[in-house]
Formats: sequence, structure tokens, C-alpha cells
Amino acid sequence: MTALVIQMQYEKKFTVTEDMIAEGIGLNVKVLSTPSLILAMEITCHESVSGALENEQTTVGTGVCIKHMKPTKLGEDFTVKVVTSERNGRKLKFHVEAYDRDGKIGEGEHYRYIVDKRDFEAKLQG
Repeated sequence: MTALVIQMQYEKKFTVTEDMIAEGIGLNVKVLSTPSLILAMEITCHESVSGALENEQTTVGTGVCIKHMKPTKLGEDFTVKVVTSERNGRKLKFHVEAYDRDGKIGEGEHYRYIVDKRDFEAKLQG
């Protein structure tokens, strides 16, 4: 594995689309859903370390502890910022924050685990 440094920072911009709004999960509001915010955070964390992994490695999510603090409307942009805060062998911990044009919309911790893609897929096959 190449150097995966603690305190590595990364950010990614998203736009709230129809498939990301709470109305799509049965609520009658056109704002970013909490599951979609968490997915954006997971994607950003995964991308933040993918360049430091070997070709046969990837990361899988193992936990989230997220606060969704305010709504972001359909069509608005938001940015997820992550910092790799801890590493213990293959276990990774990230501090995550998300912002729209009016300020912070979410924050928390996300956990990922480095796996060998072939071994992981072989286990899924049974």
C-alpha cells in the first residue's frame, strides 16, 4: 500500500438532484435526504483514499455517525469535505462535513475498511 497519510484532506462538489431528495423516500419535501447526504459523504471518503491503495484494493463502509443539520433544496450545490482522522491497519476513520451556500449542513464520522477486491468478491460468492 502506498502512503495513506492521516489528516489527508479531500472535497467533492454535488448538486441535489431529483433522485437525492426526501420526496423520493416518501416524504413530501424537495430537499436533500439524509441517506443521500450520507452516500455523498461515503463517496467522498472512498475517493479520498483510492489513489493511495494498490490496484487490487478498495474500501468498504463499515459505519456512520452523522448529523444532518439543515435542509438543502433541490438544484442547490453542496460540498463534502473529509479528513482522514485515524488509521489502524486496514481500519480508517474520517471526519466529514458538508456545506451548502448558507453554511454547514452536516457533520460526523465515517468508518471504512481496506479490502482486497478479489477476496471480498470471493467471500460474496460463498
